Amino acid sequence: MDNSLMEKIFSNDFSLENLPLMQEEISKVDRERIDYVFDKMSTISAKEADLLYLYLIKGIPQSILGKIFGYTQPNIHYRLERGMGRLKVIVNLPVYDLDDLENRLRGFFTCDKDIKVMVLIYVYSSQSKVAEIVGESQGKVRYRFLKCLKSLSNSQSLNDIYLMYKMLKENLTLLRKSKDKERVKAIL
Repeated sequence: MDNSLMEKIFSNDFSLENLPLMQEEISKVDRERIDYVFDKMSTISAKEADLLYLYLIKGIPQSILGKIFGYTQPNIHYRLERGMGRLKVIVNLPVYDLDDLENRLRGFFTCDKDIKVMVLIYVYSSQSKVAEIVGESQGKVRYRFLKCLKSLSNSQSLNDIYLMYKMLKENLTLLRKSKDKERVKAIL
């Protein structure tokens, strides 16, 4: 590896602090959005966050990232796309207080196990993790989740929750591996 390249990548000369000031050009709302996205980067894996940061902020080419991380350029491209996809879903996923979510679901569902499954699906985005916690098979958890989702689709008052769960359903595979302890702590 070229030492000058490594120095350039990690040098303070190329840090965010030394970029031209753009605060005058960025509105307060846009700044808040940018800060929110950076805050949510802690919810994806550390390696994906590092890749996204080095690629998007530092502008390091995928081929160089491949050399740094020991992957091929196509593999880096795939990892960047997957990381950006996860981050996009996480940023767009509404944040609910768990007690509030449970109370709203309790007003609609009567089965405690359905409510528990729905709250845990929100927290972990993993049917297998929820199955492990509630002591049921993954198939039963999936059945409960889909049944509850269908019921929620008919509720006007819980439309926001329905849309959130619909987004989760469409992205369960993508989100499955991003549920490290940091994301769970962020929700709890």
